Amino acid sequence: MIDEHLAKTPLFQTISASELQQLSDVCELRRFRKGQHLFDEGQPAASTWVIQRGWVYLVKRTPQGVPVTIFTVTPEEVLCGYSAVVGYSVYYASAVAATETTAIRIPGEEFTRLVRRHAGFAEQVLVIYHARMRRMAEAIALAHAPVEQRLAHTLLRLKATFGNPNSVTHQELAHMAGTRWETSIRTIAVFKRKRWLSSSRGKMVVLQPRALQALLAPNGEV
Repeated sequence: MIDEHLAKTPLFQTISASELQQLSDVCELRRFRKGQHLFDEGQPAASTWVIQRGWVYLVKRTPQGVPVTIFTVTPEEVLCGYSAVVGYSVYYASAVAATETTAIRIPGEEFTRLVRRHAGFAEQVLVIYHARMRRMAEAIALAHAPVEQRLAHTLLRLKATFGNPNSVTHQELAHMAGTRWETSIRTIAVFKRKRWLSSSRGKMVVLQPRALQALLAPNGEV
């Protein structure tokens, strides 16, 4: 089962079936309820995780002890907990299941071995993390932007990743955009009145992506 999932994941398509079978023998399939931790900031970085289903928040604490979500990992982004491979002995952030989540735990030494032995695999890992750094940079640049811009950025990212509709609740959207639940609801209501967005039963459809993109331009206004 694990080797079949890995074989379907673009990241592992340069790895032979026999090697994936050997890898799967030392991997573990884990299921997490919403709110459970895959790992915690400061723990030894012993594993790399491949997200099979669900979303995972990467959460880091400020010097004052306040938890801040720095990224949301989806099955499209695949990896979290890569610290050991890049020279860090501990996890730099905690990984918290944002939804019901299924993940494959790969021992750190096995993942490192794949990176060192397979140039194509290493290249795909770099592609994933380059995209993540770009998205994190975009989020940092919007950290003090109006809520409308932060929500527009989040909705466009969800659309680019999953297409339409996006299965996301107001609470999850607010968390990803770094705003309050009540504020998210009010702003989404404005977007819906303008017919930029429709939503029902936890699903949101971006109707006018150009209008949301315009919000991210200088002096963009709702």
